[in-house]
Amino acid sequence: MSPLISALGLLGPMAALSAGALAVLAVGMGATAARHVPCGLVKALAAAAVLLALALSCVAPEAVRAPLFRLDLLGGSMQMVFLAAALPLIYIMDPGDEVPPALVLGSLIGMALIAAAGNLLALFIGLELMSVPAYLLVARSRCPQALEAAVKYFFAGSAAGALFLMGMALHFSAARSLDLAPAPGVMGEAGLALMIAAALFKLGAVPLHFWLPDVYEASDPELAGFFSTGLKAAAALLLARLAGLSQGPVLAVLPWAAALTILFGAAVALRQQRLQRLLAYSSISHAGYMMLAVAAWARQGQSASAAGALFFYLGAYLFMSGGTFLWLKVSDLSSREQLKGLGRRRPAQAMVLSVLLLALAGTPPTAGFAAKFLVFWEAFKAGLYAPLLLAGLGALVSLGYYLGMVRDMYFDEPVVELAAAPEALAPRALVTALAVCAVLLGLMPWLVDGLWAGAR
Repeated sequence: MSPLISALGLLGPMAALSAGALAVLAVGMGATAARHVPCGLVKALAAAAVLLALALSCVAPEAVRAPLFRLDLLGGSMQMVFLAAALPLIYIMDPGDEVPPALVLGSLIGMALIAAAGNLLALFIGLELMSVPAYLLVARSRCPQALEAAVKYFFAGSAAGALFLMGMALHFSAARSLDLAPAPGVMGEAGLALMIAAALFKLGAVPLHFWLPDVYEASDPELAGFFSTGLKAAAALLLARLAGLSQGPVLAVLPWAAALTILFGAAVALRQQRLQRLLAYSSISHAGYMMLAVAAWARQGQSASAAGALFFYLGAYLFMSGGTFLWLKVSDLSSREQLKGLGRRRPAQAMVLSVLLLALAGTPPTAGFAAKFLVFWEAFKAGLYAPLLLAGLGALVSLGYYLGMVRDMYFDEPVVELAAAPEALAPRALVTALAVCAVLLGLMPWLVDGLWAGAR
């Protein structure tokens, strides 16, 4: 492969996203009090930039290295996931001006930098670039508590950044380098532990999850969906980059933290009545499965099959979780009480939500079943038997609220009057398409396997 094509694959996605952000802001500069920003145009420009970045990310599937940067199989595949996760958000968002699409592109630039980072400094810059636009997007949400949640998100994110920075300093003291390579001694392990804690902050792992339910609940549903899929994919990649540097005690703790996260998220979600908060705790539980996949990948010497399980899980979760949050947007429902009797009042919407919930629960033949099976199989191969048992228990607990919501819709009597369903046909078609993909991916998992094999 020529150096030009390699450079396109390595830096092209970031260049495309940057050009898209500049174009969106340039359109906004032309607006006046009498001439509003053409929202359709800025959304089209943002979507075009993401699609171009997605195409360029497929140009150099083989390992590429350059000063400060590198692109390998794991980074390239995760990049495709979080770029794809941004498309439904851009399509369905109602920006009002050019700023929200530009912020989404800015956050994607940070994620793309994490995917292409070749040393710890580039990872830190990517982490901050990803996070700062996310704080602003939360603050611009329509919920009255959005500003409070954004402040909480900012301080939690700042704590994660500080942990990463301190860990990076310890790593440099031990290794005299910021390369993505193991650092010797206790100081090196301590530095790695701090940086992994920062990644777990971003992933929403227990006990570093305290900010996540409030932020997800206060965000617009489509934005919360992007956080649960795109940002989690980038955080899982960050965690994998760091976990791959250790074979010591830090790596031994990760599977137990994953099992605790799965169990805690599922147990607390059982008690939730507000749907967006319930899905926030559900996303915490699913973060545990991602951590378990990363731990299995690192314990097996960073095997390609374990990386494939993580890729499949994140790809399936994009459809399941992204579709469920978007369903909240198009249905305009917010509590479990409103779900009662929905199967008779809005049968089409109830069926779509049921499919998405069954996929999140991991019931066959949906993509959620195949995704959890692959993660559990890789954990078994890695010898993580006890954490695997706890994760299985967490999966059983989660059936309580996923199947409980299906029961609410089909077996309970309505208790509240519902307003007329919104007439937005295109967003409803998008949610239905995501639900169909969640089933098709379960029936034909080789579609992702083929994509994974092509990337290799």
